[in-house]
Amino acid sequence: MNADNSQLLAQLKDIHSAGDPGWWPPAPGWWVLGLLLLLILFYLAQLAVNRLVLLRRRREWLHELESLGRQFDPSVNPREYLAALNTLFRAVALKAFPEKGCARLQGDEWVAFITSLMPETPHESLRALASAPYQARPEFDADALHQHARTWVKLYG
Repeated sequence: MNADNSQLLAQLKDIHSAGDPGWWPPAPGWWVLGLLLLLILFYLAQLAVNRLVLLRRRREWLHELESLGRQFDPSVNPREYLAALNTLFRAVALKAFPEKGCARLQGDEWVAFITSLMPETPHESLRALASAPYQARPEFDADALHQHARTWVKLYG
């Protein structure tokens, strides 16, 4: 070998391991995992917002139900009380069951619709929702109706 070649060979280094890889840019798997994590967080945030809206609406309807008893005394203004209570039942039903066509139900069909969705067998006082508009002085159990309305709002509000 000549001297130039031996100098060049002396500059060569032995086999060595590669350095640690840098942290950026991440491998494609980390990008997929990050995107999946973002999608999951977005979905959970959407669920939380929907739950908060539901709870706020339910709280407003329960507040309206409580103020209804103060606004219309069932013993003094029974027809107005029943009309307002029926409006509350209908508002909750329209929000909870828009596809069932409950907006056009009236009378006994309306009461049967409500009764079919209540967990326990409702008191006969729900019949007042169907018959009260046609009676001069309707008789009904206001406390039982109030309790059924409260259950209705808590379940479907």
